[in-house]
Amino acid sequence: MAFHPLREHRIDPARMVELLRECKAVLLDRGMADMEEYGDMLKWGLPRRDGKVRSMHVYHPDWCSWSDRFRGTIHYHGGAIRGTILLGEFDHGIYEATLDPAGDRFHLGQRYKLTRHARIQSAGTSYELPAMVPHWPRPTTLTMTSFEEEDNGEMGDLVNPDDEIGIDEHRWTQEQADALLPELLALIDAKLAALTVLA
Repeated sequence: MAFHPLREHRIDPARMVELLRECKAVLLDRGMADMEEYGDMLKWGLPRRDGKVRSMHVYHPDWCSWSDRFRGTIHYHGGAIRGTILLGEFDHGIYEATLDPAGDRFHLGQRYKLTRHARIQSAGTSYELPAMVPHWPRPTTLTMTSFEEEDNGEMGDLVNPDDEIGIDEHRWTQEQADALLPELLALIDAKLAALTVLA
């Protein structure tokens, strides 16, 4: 595992409009994604572009505690990633992993101590991370992102605590997630209107 600070920049408004329209079209066509697949995130696949696997994600702060002490939270990706926050906000943690015989995280049979470095990222922020950098984003409000990962054939992995520690409680049902669709579409329309005024 590696450590690298988040690279981030403000996205061009025209690109923001393009991504928002793409996500709106997906929501109108497919509705809300399967809540059972992850429990803390809704995910829709998007067409590949430039050799990258693409998807859109929706998060809500009430879906779980978002504490990184649980299994199934801190993870890294096998390829370099880029995410763009289209709605909402992340408290985005990047973790520095240090081999430590007393560490409370495990990866490939070794113990690690993790040190969290965090940034608040708002809508309009695009972030990049190289492969193998552990991270865990926490939404502070209803949040939607466009995401892409380099398809290099490498697999990502979790950096879990001891087996005795379970996963976080996933609190919402599919019906509750489905009920967010009108709110999500209204937020997209409001953001598109504001970007049109700026243009």
